[in-house]
Amino acid sequence: MPSAIETTAISTQLLLKGDKSHSHSAWKALIHPRADETCHENDDYFLQHWPFSSEKSRETFVNAGFGRVTSLYFPLPRDDRIIFACKLLTILFLIDGVHEEDILEDMSLEDGEAYNAHLMPLMRGDVLPNRKGSLAMIFVKYARTETDCGMRETGNIPVEFMMYDLWEEMRAASPILADGILEPTFTFMRAQTDKTRISIKELGHYLVYRERDVGKALLSALMRFTMDLELTPEEQAAMVALERNCSKQISVVNDIWSWEKEVLAEATNLDIAATKRLLQAMVKEWNQVHDRLTAEQVAVGCRPAVKLYMKGLEYQMSGNEMWSRTTLRYVDKEATGV
Repeated sequence: MPSAIETTAISTQLLLKGDKSHSHSAWKALIHPRADETCHENDDYFLQHWPFSSEKSRETFVNAGFGRVTSLYFPLPRDDRIIFACKLLTILFLIDGVHEEDILEDMSLEDGEAYNAHLMPLMRGDVLPNRKGSLAMIFVKYARTETDCGMRETGNIPVEFMMYDLWEEMRAASPILADGILEPTFTFMRAQTDKTRISIKELGHYLVYRERDVGKALLSALMRFTMDLELTPEEQAAMVALERNCSKQISVVNDIWSWEKEVLAEATNLDIAATKRLLQAMVKEWNQVHDRLTAEQVAVGCRPAVKLYMKGLEYQMSGNEMWSRTTLRYVDKEATGV
């Protein structure tokens, strides 16, 4: 198991503003020791295969640092598996919501659902990809403009073979752990086209939706795969409370820095500043809950693999907070109000 290196660098903007950690936690974020190499490998792969529409779009993709955030979420994977996590999360982000050219952004929920359903058999390995005209027909059907339609008719969108090849490589590394990621990934993909996301009115409903939207089950299964951790059914059942707690913490940390807090402000009849303080208090409590639940598991006795898994959940939370506090995606919004 590779050792992780501490990352304490905070962006210059935050240092100048004097911002401190929202959670006031003693946890320290770690980053995978091969983060730089993995980021370069991941960027090169997508720059080679993904049809970005312009040089500016390619630059935006590189600046997004998908490899870095993955290396913060997962600081303890095997060196030969961290790239799988980077590729999977990157392609899911490109499909929906995190990049300016994400595929589902301007689709209707129904079309987005059909699009995702088209990819799922490929991920399971049930059908072969169309390598000559990957997703050409489905992209033409959902094309948003004449320019989009022209690009898609050329068959230059290789989502099919990228998804297929990635899952085949993951199954070759560990069939059981790789297949264990499938259903959580499908749940995450379905959440992106869930009508619930446009009709949330209450805080409780919001947190339930965000648990699926943030993909906590996906992150947990992916962490087990990259760290080569096989837990028994009983051990996985014992982790449910920690995973749900982790999901809420990650969701709310993201929302402290993004404008999703506007949804909560409306739901609670509080202004943005008050809502932000409420979220900060919630995060602090969830950190303490994680420490308590972990201590309880250790007290009753658990295998080293379970202890490592619980530590991995902690690193997901602290790594997500580090990324949320430093990524330009959120920091620019805080600084400019846009």
